[in-house]
Amino acid sequence: MKSNYKKLPKFVVKFANTVFSLAIIFSFLITLYVAFKVYNQPDTLTSTFYYVCIFFSILIATLFSFGLKKLNIDLKVNVALLFVTMVITVYGFEMYLTFWPQYQMINNSSDTRNKMEVIEDFLDLGIKAYPPAPPSLHIKSLKFNVPDSMIYTLGTISNTTTVLCSEGGDWSIYESDEHGFNNPKGLYNKTVDMVLTGDSFTEGGCVEANETISAVLQKSGFNAISLGMSGNGPLKELAAMKEYAEPLKPKVLLWMYYVNDLGDLKNEIKSSLLKKYLNDDHYSQNLISRQKEIDNILVHYLEGELSNLKEIVAERKRNTIIDIIELTHLRVRFNLLPKPTFEPSPIFKDILKKAKEMVSAWEGEIYFVYLPQIVRYTTGIEDINRDFVLQTATELNIPIIDMHKEVFEPHPDPLSLFPFRTYGHYNAEGYRLVGKTIENRLKADRIIKLKN
Repeated sequence: MKSNYKKLPKFVVKFANTVFSLAIIFSFLITLYVAFKVYNQPDTLTSTFYYVCIFFSILIATLFSFGLKKLNIDLKVNVALLFVTMVITVYGFEMYLTFWPQYQMINNSSDTRNKMEVIEDFLDLGIKAYPPAPPSLHIKSLKFNVPDSMIYTLGTISNTTTVLCSEGGDWSIYESDEHGFNNPKGLYNKTVDMVLTGDSFTEGGCVEANETISAVLQKSGFNAISLGMSGNGPLKELAAMKEYAEPLKPKVLLWMYYVNDLGDLKNEIKSSLLKKYLNDDHYSQNLISRQKEIDNILVHYLEGELSNLKEIVAERKRNTIIDIIELTHLRVRFNLLPKPTFEPSPIFKDILKKAKEMVSAWEGEIYFVYLPQIVRYTTGIEDINRDFVLQTATELNIPIIDMHKEVFEPHPDPLSLFPFRTYGHYNAEGYRLVGKTIENRLKADRIIKLKN
């Protein structure tokens, strides 16, 4: 076939060569970046995904290098146009997945403020407001580290306006209770029916304080106390049980498991203090009687952090750009992400066993509540550690309330239980169904008499 090279404008030829050259450079940069990610990846992830990325990056660079030298200009122009069209389409979809939920959020709410602006507005009204200071900061923030001989906080500042998060259009803001958790005040002075220990799903991110799982149970007449805090894993949840649930001796302990808990555990076991809760039956920091000391530590830390919050907001905007470049939302949608290692620590079983022994000692009942993530319903791919954690609870004779089977799988539209059908926490309806399922199970098991 005769080439139309002489008939093509020079800028078209230059365009094709530029596209090929940029594709080679871009593939080379991706290879370097992914190699860096492999070297610095968390030990909770496998390298397989990154190696596949490196392979395809090298393959694309090789093919475009070959094409730049060997293809006739007609074919080169067609390939360049096809490549540019594909790139625009893929990144257009990524932009849609990134900003459409935010657009929906803005159009479903008049509150478009960022966290710093919310806190500043409270300050203008003479109200001290803070972001939460979850126990995960002991691990993540060097500024928050305190010697083991001092104190390891498990809640946030008590009796304080706490600005949590925004996913559904409005900010999740709660007044923390006497011990820095998301509960109404005064619950600790009554007979406690149940205590929930878990992470941000148990805390109530990102809904109103009267829409959390514990709030649903409270509306049914139960004195239910949540010890949930963002970033908690099994070891911190065991610690929270020891410090706050054991003194209250609730009739039921709800162990709320979310699918990232085993990843959190890998970091938690690096803390010598947290491991004392597992290895020493008598260890306690007596946190329930040290709230003033806890508040002083957290206020001091957060006062310093508030001055940096504007920079944190700006950093999140930069992270959004990085997420777009990495096609993060698109990869989440098609489950093209680094996979967690399928080597869950045997310590998880030891922790659950210790939790059961602790609850049995005060003659209570423990339930294992499995909370699924949205990826299960966008891709159909099951959490890799699901069988392991459910089998562990079964082997320990801990009754299971599986929210995947009880709530999400039979629901006609499970994605409707997440804010704007995208990745995040459950929305108010999702939490309501989870709470009602727990209530119905306890009613069926006749563990606690339901109240009118």
